[in-house]
Amino acid sequence: MGDPFGIAGTVQARFFRVERAVAEGGFGVVYRAYHEVFRAPVALKCLKVPDSLSEEKREAFLEKFRGEAELLFRLSAALPEVVRPLQFGVLESAQFVPFMALEWLEGQTLDKMTQGQPIKLTQAIDLLGPVARALSRAHRFSDASASTTLAIIHRDMKPENVFIATVDGERRAKILDFGIARVRADVGAIAGSRTQGDAVNAFSPAYAAPEQWHPDSFGANGPWTDVYGFALTVCQALLGAPPIQGDLTAMMGAAINPTWRPTPRTKGVKISDAAEQAFVRALTVDPKQRTQSIEAFWTQLETAVGRTPTLTLRRSAMGLDEEVAKIPSLAPEPSPDLGLEASLPEIPKPASLPNFPPPSAPAPMVPSTPFDDVGPGSFDIDMKRPTPSRPRTRAHEPIGMNLYSPPPVTTASLMDRFRGPAWLVFFAVAIAVGDAVLTRSGTPITLGPVRPLWIAAGLGGLGVLLAILRAVDES
Repeated sequence: MGDPFGIAGTVQARFFRVERAVAEGGFGVVYRAYHEVFRAPVALKCLKVPDSLSEEKREAFLEKFRGEAELLFRLSAALPEVVRPLQFGVLESAQFVPFMALEWLEGQTLDKMTQGQPIKLTQAIDLLGPVARALSRAHRFSDASASTTLAIIHRDMKPENVFIATVDGERRAKILDFGIARVRADVGAIAGSRTQGDAVNAFSPAYAAPEQWHPDSFGANGPWTDVYGFALTVCQALLGAPPIQGDLTAMMGAAINPTWRPTPRTKGVKISDAAEQAFVRALTVDPKQRTQSIEAFWTQLETAVGRTPTLTLRRSAMGLDEEVAKIPSLAPEPSPDLGLEASLPEIPKPASLPNFPPPSAPAPMVPSTPFDDVGPGSFDIDMKRPTPSRPRTRAHEPIGMNLYSPPPVTTASLMDRFRGPAWLVFFAVAIAVGDAVLTRSGTPITLGPVRPLWIAAGLGGLGVLLAILRAVDES
C-alpha cells in the first residue's frame, strides 16, 4: 500500500525508524517501524485529525490522548493479554499527526484464523480463556497507582480485536486497542464535527449491543456491553463467520429484535442446552436482563462443557453464584419458576425505530484486514467509579471519559419482593368476606372456638408485617 503520511524512511521521536504502512482505515494508519534502541519492530498507530483544529484544541486533544495512553499503559502492565503501548506523541511532519507506538505482534486476528474453519466450544474456551480473564479484571481494575477501582470498558469486542499471537512457539490471545474509540470521540467533540454518523462509526455495527445503537431506549454502556460483544465473538469462532451480517439497517434490526437472537443454535451450530442458554442470556436485548458480568458468562460456558470454573476468585463480591443460578440447567437446584422465558421477557422495540424482520439470509462478507480497528470499527474505553448502588437508570452517557457505578447483583422486581405478603393479604380479605357472607346468611362457620374472621385478621397482619420488613430491607 502507499504512504499516506509520507513518513516511510524517516526517524520519528528519535527512536522509531518507519519502514512501511501496513494498514489504513477511516481514523488512522498503522506503520511498521523499527525501534533503534531496543532493536525490535513496533507498530505506529497514526491518527487522522482534522486540519481545522486550532492550537488550543490540539493541546486539549493531546492531553486527552495522553490520559488514554497512560491508562492503557497501566492496564497492559497488569494484564499481559492487552497489547502494550510504548510511547505516544506527535509525528515530525507538516501535518498534525498524533501517534501511539505499540508492541508488534506476529500472528493473525481471530476472525482470520476461524474464517471458514470453525472451532469447537471446548477449543474456544481454551483459546479465549485469557481474553475473558483480562476483560474481567479490566472491568474491576486497580493497580498500585490507583486509589480506587475503575471499570474499563472496551465497547468494541469483536474477533478482529482478538489477536492470536505466536510467542515462543505458543499461541497467545491478545486484546487490541483499548481506548482508541474514546480518542476518536474526543476528536469529533473538540473539532465540533460530531454527528449521528460519527456516533455509528464509533463502534462496529455487526457486534454492537442494543444500547450502542439506541442509548435513549436501552441505556448506557457498561460491562454488560462487553458481555454482548464477547458472546458474539465466541459465537463467530464456533460458526466460522459473523453471526450478524448485512447493511446497517439489517444489523441494527438484528441487534434490537427480541424475537430472534444471534446465538449458535439459531445459526446452525450444535451445542448443549446449557451452553445455548448461556449465549441467550448474554445476547439479551434488554441490558438489565442480560448477563451482567464476563465472569458469569464464562462460568456458564465452562460449566456447560464440564469444566471447573476458572474465574471464581471473587464469586461472593461479584454475585457470581446468583448469576449462574439464573440459568435453569446450571442451577444446583432448579426451580420451576426460574425458567428461561420468565427471566427473558419480551422487550418491545423503541417507537422511534422501524420494525425490522429477523435476517433471512446472511449477506456477503466484507473483507477486512488485521488492522481494521483503525477504521470505522474503532474501540472505546470508559473509566467509571464503582460504588454499591441499585441498577442504573441513566438514559444517556456523556461524551468523553466519565464515571459510573458497575451494576450490583440484579435484585428481584417490586412484584417479586411483595408477592408473598400480597397473597397473605389477599387470602385474609377473601376469608373475611366469606365469613361475613356466611354469617349474614345465617350459616356461620366456626372452627371450635375460633372464628374465620380471627384467622383473616392474623393473616392480614402477618402480610402487612412482612411487606414492611421487606421494604425496610430493600432500602
